[in-house]
Amino acid sequence: MSVLLWLGLDTDATAPALASVLLVLFSVSTYTLISAAGIAVIGAMTEPAQDDDAVQATDRCAVLWLVCGEPPEVLARRIGQFLNDQQALDPALPATVFVLSDTQGTQELHREAAALASLDGRITYRNRSNPTGRKGGNLGDWLNAHGADFDTMLVLDADSGFSPQRLASMRARMMADDALGLIQSAIRLRPAQTRFGQMQRLSARISGPVFERGMAALTGDSGNYWGHNALIRVAAFQQVTPLPVLSGRPPFGGPVLSHDFVEAAFLRRAGWKVVIDPSGKGSFEDAPETIGAHLRRDRRWAQGNLQHLRLVGARGLHAVSRMHLIAGIQSYMSAPIWLTLVVLTGSGAVHATAAVLIPLSGVLLALLVPKLAGQRARRVRYRSARQKRILRRAFLAELGMTTLFAPIGMVRRTGFILSILMGRTSGWIPSGQQGSGLGPNGLVESSVGAFILLAVTLPQALIGTSANALLSGLLVMPIVLPLLFAPLLYRWFDRPRETNAVADYYNASTRRFLATGGSGAALAIHRPLWAEGVTTPEQAAGHVNTLIAKAAEQALGHPPSRVHDLGCGVGGTVFQLAARWPETTFCGVTISAEQVALARQFATASGLETRCQFQRSDFTRPMALPDADLVIAVESHVHAPDAARFLNAARRHLRPGGVLIVVDDMLTCPDTTLSTAQAHLVVAFRRGWRLGHVPTQDGLVTQAQSLGYAHLGTSDLTPLLRLNRWRDLALRVVGPLADRVGLAGKPLFDNMIGGNALTESYRAGIMRYTLLTLRRDDTDSTFPAPRDKGLIRSPDHAG
Repeated sequence: MSVLLWLGLDTDATAPALASVLLVLFSVSTYTLISAAGIAVIGAMTEPAQDDDAVQATDRCAVLWLVCGEPPEVLARRIGQFLNDQQALDPALPATVFVLSDTQGTQELHREAAALASLDGRITYRNRSNPTGRKGGNLGDWLNAHGADFDTMLVLDADSGFSPQRLASMRARMMADDALGLIQSAIRLRPAQTRFGQMQRLSARISGPVFERGMAALTGDSGNYWGHNALIRVAAFQQVTPLPVLSGRPPFGGPVLSHDFVEAAFLRRAGWKVVIDPSGKGSFEDAPETIGAHLRRDRRWAQGNLQHLRLVGARGLHAVSRMHLIAGIQSYMSAPIWLTLVVLTGSGAVHATAAVLIPLSGVLLALLVPKLAGQRARRVRYRSARQKRILRRAFLAELGMTTLFAPIGMVRRTGFILSILMGRTSGWIPSGQQGSGLGPNGLVESSVGAFILLAVTLPQALIGTSANALLSGLLVMPIVLPLLFAPLLYRWFDRPRETNAVADYYNASTRRFLATGGSGAALAIHRPLWAEGVTTPEQAAGHVNTLIAKAAEQALGHPPSRVHDLGCGVGGTVFQLAARWPETTFCGVTISAEQVALARQFATASGLETRCQFQRSDFTRPMALPDADLVIAVESHVHAPDAARFLNAARRHLRPGGVLIVVDDMLTCPDTTLSTAQAHLVVAFRRGWRLGHVPTQDGLVTQAQSLGYAHLGTSDLTPLLRLNRWRDLALRVVGPLADRVGLAGKPLFDNMIGGNALTESYRAGIMRYTLLTLRRDDTDSTFPAPRDKGLIRSPDHAG
């Protein structure tokens, strides 16, 4: 490609020195791009390794969460989930969990201790009052105190997550190879709440898997370390740490900020194998939600990677380890290189012919290859037209967002490099403090954009023609426009994603439901069932949970070990089942932030916060949760756009042979056979309660069987409803009146409109309240089994 560039230059009109500089800069940058493209292609051609779920670990393993000021409540929930899943997996051979804290400040420490108090006796918590040495010092202190007691350690950051099943597989792999010093797991990003976070996750999901497989195949036993979500042999790590402090003052001297690459290189030099495990199953972290948070972290990484200039020539390093260090350096140096190339070519300082478009097109293709390779690898696994449409939309969305952000990243990284070369150091900003302070606002980028536009058009206007100036300006517009509009893009990227109508409805209504519903301690926002022997509203509100428990025990033959409640409300069903099944762990999923907050409060008040977790997510989207024995959906599956969407989502939550129980309103006949008045009732019900669909019982069963479920049984609960309570009689007047006077759209009145329409539907005999029991059946290979949980859409938005 460099040869093509040289042929495309007008060497007669360009100073030889400038032409040579341009060629060298272009060659360095395109080599990196082509290398990345080649790695992605190799990854796309490499079959994903199959996870070995039937393994036994025999080592003494420590799980280390290193924290420094991050929100402790989230950390406690993740640790609790890990411990519960570990207990269910292999109680006889657990990993010992340590929380190694460098958090400072009286209030912060009190908050951290309070959040972790529920895990007392299950973890070892230590806080350093004098946190010297940053993260490396924190880990080093643990190694000095406890390293002799363990064979391996799983290093995690505060925002990391890891499944015990995945850990067991990696432990067994390390114990089977005495020369294996470090296994770096691929990492999946959790769902994000902003467009910027969503962009990062889309990029990771599209290009990440093929790049990681390619990197693992090419680097072999000389892989890399990314600082967390890695299993390390304790004896090997003690052999190469602590790292030497670089001579001189920062930014090029002092402690090595990006220590992980160096630790991997030193391990390889010492004869230990360092491998990348390209599977991201069970391995997670959060991405920065805002551009400001990303740039604060990126500034430190830039300084750390430039420090590697002093280490890349260290004696005895493996050639591949040197390449890792060079790649990290080049990832930051490429920004000022490309900016220089833009100004040189656009301003006319370097003259080019039309033939230069060929190598430039090659650069664009090299940028697209990892994305295309990732999309192609996923398309092989995605069968349905809907999945492929989602993949195309994700590809285009990621391409559009990264195209807008790339010029901003280029300008900022160029600024980082200049700042470092001027001797300015960023110091160490703990991840828990990276969100503090005012972030950038885009004005710097706008100024740079205006400068680039002037730099490429003004010389052309002065020494050439206005047409040349206009052409030069047009050629740099893909870079200049995002920079000029950077203040708007900052706000656009950092803005939380669009709200969801169902989430808004429940956020506004949940407390009212609890206050007026009469369920009391049952915490129910579903319909009460007045069975024989039920005498109080609280008992009636909780009776459906008794029916669910009996149906589950009959279908499974025993209490489930793990339960997911899709559309869990504030946890009423979860808490009642938790009392019945004391060894079971639960995860409730709801689309409402208000419901999650309340459910977590109730769980803490009941002492169930370690067994009963709650997550905010749209349950129709893939989630990073262990498989469940039982999935339940009480008056929630109708919020999905259609039955197939819900059933496929529930199937992703279930282990093979797991049971799904749905309790919901179902039509007695297809909606195409309803009278006009009856159809109007169903429409009002759906509109008022924000429902995506209302199925017939037979239609739902048929749909389930076509998607890989076996039908175990159906119970009609309609006779247990009371349809003539005073509130139902009042709604017969208020509901239609609110609809006629235009109050629809307000949660309070929509609840009345939908509630009355539902009650009238029962009176008209077109609706039945049904409990449906299904089992995931994998005996027929034609059933879709999306075990990779992997459509490209971002969860954690709603449920």
